[in-house]
Amino acid sequence: MPPRKRLRNTKATERAGVNALRNFLESRECVVQEVDTANDFGKDLLVDLTEDREITGHTIAIQVKSGRSFLRNGMWGIPAKPVDLNTWFESSVPMFGVVFDPDSQELHWMNLSAYVHEEMDALHEHKNIGKGQPVDHDQFRGHFVPFPSAQVLKAETWDHFTAAVNDYSRRFGGNSLLDLMAQDAVAQLSAISDCFALGRGDVRALLLIRHTITKLSGWALMAAITALSHCAPHPDVAWSKKNWIPQRIRNQVVETFDWSPDELLHMIQGLEEASNEGHSVWERGGCGQSFVVILWNAPNLCHALSSALSTACRELDSDVAFRTLILYQYFLGIREDGADLVSVVGELMSEWPKLAAHPLSKELIHILEEYGWADIF
Repeated sequence: MPPRKRLRNTKATERAGVNALRNFLESRECVVQEVDTANDFGKDLLVDLTEDREITGHTIAIQVKSGRSFLRNGMWGIPAKPVDLNTWFESSVPMFGVVFDPDSQELHWMNLSAYVHEEMDALHEHKNIGKGQPVDHDQFRGHFVPFPSAQVLKAETWDHFTAAVNDYSRRFGGNSLLDLMAQDAVAQLSAISDCFALGRGDVRALLLIRHTITKLSGWALMAAITALSHCAPHPDVAWSKKNWIPQRIRNQVVETFDWSPDELLHMIQGLEEASNEGHSVWERGGCGQSFVVILWNAPNLCHALSSALSTACRELDSDVAFRTLILYQYFLGIREDGADLVSVVGELMSEWPKLAAHPLSKELIHILEEYGWADIF
């Protein structure tokens, strides 16, 4: 008898994974469309989420894998070739991955779009810190993508999964980033958080924070300053894989730290308001330190601070003016060897009575006379 074609051993296992996931999603009243295998290019299911039997408008694509061959070193995941990573990156629909364990019947999941857009490059670079390995900037090199062990899809975790879909769909669509211009401080804070997450893979999100800095106020402004300080050489950030920003992205952001006098005053005024409300700002570990970090390598900084100081003395309250004076003498002392700060500050106080009348003016002069320079903190 001539030989006959045989089914691949993995076909039944693959089908079991698709069936298990489809049955589960339909039990949660999702609308599930299975992609024909002839048109399957990494998207096995298209899923519309519902809420109270109403279509929410959030659609995701899911790549389904099945079998213990996707368990490596105790971690479930998907081996991704460069073409797979690029497909997830360019997909116009958020991509999720699900791996089915036929033994336990568990469905392990991961947001693949969030991984390639927000985490992949940063995780790779952070992993190689201190190992003497050159940083590979080819973000689409193939590798095994491990899924978070806690992310198992079941009835008890359904709310967590839908929240992840909804949150990422909001970021993925870009609408949340528009909230940088919102009047609501809570919306602005949320937008800054989203920009930081997206910015770890796409520099444009962090540049949005940089270039909208004068539109932010209160806690949103301090959050923005803190986020931007992660792009500069901050000495006191507890770096981890969750907040690491790739060097190539940091370099591009820092290049824009050419602060105008108006931007400097806006940030100083916001920080002073927080300080006057009793918050710890001008101390190590405070937002004031993050502010100093983003100024550290700014070009023409002393000139910009001098101009900002004149404006503050003419138009703003004495606390903002005096804080600007402290910053000006601080950076002038660092950047200009031999600067006579006692004379510089004395002349400014003579020119601007608002500075001389500040409660801390005599203390500042005393410090300068004794040490030649005053620290910010």
